[in-house]
Amino acid sequence: MSVHGQVKVRTSAEQKAARERQRAEKLRLYLTQYESILNNRHLIDSFQLLKQTENILIDHPDCFTLWNIRRESIIKLNDDQLKEYLEKELQFTQICLKSNPQSYSCWYQRQWCLKLLKE
Repeated sequence: MSVHGQVKVRTSAEQKAARERQRAEKLRLYLTQYESILNNRHLIDSFQLLKQTENILIDHPDCFTLWNIRRESIIKLNDDQLKEYLEKELQFTQICLKSNPQSYSCWYQRQWCLKLLKE
């Protein structure tokens, strides 16, 4: 049978198990990084926090909490650094939107950056 013009390829139980192991490992890694950020966000400096959230958001741009943490970190920067990081944030949101163009949280972050740059 075909679905949307694609022929369905049967997979063996071994292939399904391997795919499930990969998914479980990706989920474990994501949750470990996410929990680390949430638990240590007040102990880590803004630059390091931006880098850590970037690593997760590239693959998972729908996580609104991480975008909020990024906004908090950017706001803490001084005026000289603020404009530079807002421009970097626009570039970063563009990268994230290429992987998921319907990410509302990413679009909101982009809108927020543009609003601050305009002021």
